[in-house]
Amino acid sequence: MLDLDPSDEMNCYPMHHDLDILFDLSGRVAIVTGGSRGLGRSMAIGFAKAGASVVVASRKVDACQSVVDEIVAAGGSALAVAARMQEPDEVAALVSSAVDHYGGVDIVVNNAATVLDRGIDALDPTSFAGAFATNLLGPLLLIQAAKKHLAVGGHGSIINIVSIAAAAGTPGRYLYPPVKAALAQTTRSLARDLGPLGIRVNAISPGTFRTDMVTKAFDDRTLDVIARSAPLGRIGDPGEIVGPALFLASDAASFVSGVVLTVDGGATA
Repeated sequence: MLDLDPSDEMNCYPMHHDLDILFDLSGRVAIVTGGSRGLGRSMAIGFAKAGASVVVASRKVDACQSVVDEIVAAGGSALAVAARMQEPDEVAALVSSAVDHYGGVDIVVNNAATVLDRGIDALDPTSFAGAFATNLLGPLLLIQAAKKHLAVGGHGSIINIVSIAAAAGTPGRYLYPPVKAALAQTTRSLARDLGPLGIRVNAISPGTFRTDMVTKAFDDRTLDVIARSAPLGRIGDPGEIVGPALFLASDAASFVSGVVLTVDGGATA
């Protein structure tokens, strides 16, 4: 058993000596957008199990409430809020609901997205603007609305969900990958802007996970090809996003900011 003196200058961050609390989110409030299904649902449930009070947000309040009921049944605390992330008033109301109900906001997960895509010959201003409004403007609006609350508690953490498609050539896709690349770059800029306020900003870049969105987009044969191309020989289970997200949201990552963490089973290695 190690016997370390917390006053030792080589171990000057005392909370990191207590591994029991390193990933503990007790007393913290998390907003998870796109939280009614897929990766968002898994992160919402995972944060609740780690002790956080979770605000589950998506366009459909009934779908959010289903996740809230699951969290509450397991002994956690959660609130369902309907919000369209490209609408400033609805985003502001989402943050207000979290603050009114729980007293603050400590964690924001920008997971809501549209997978709308177009090839070069099918691009049009409406679809282009819609993709960027939901996938980039939405996260920025939420951060703008939540910033002052994130700065108060001393544990402010923002996690933007991007995609491995943002870092590779993706022929025929001129909406989703470019806007996710923009969100990755924005993450780095936000880390510099908000760091002085004590707010950490990171991103997770997921590979292929077995979510409703993915299984609707790809047939089993395509998914099998994707799985066999990854070093781990499979695609991800949504629950496998929880560990990386919990790390970035918690004090375990207290000195981590401006990072885009790839979680893809080695697909981009």
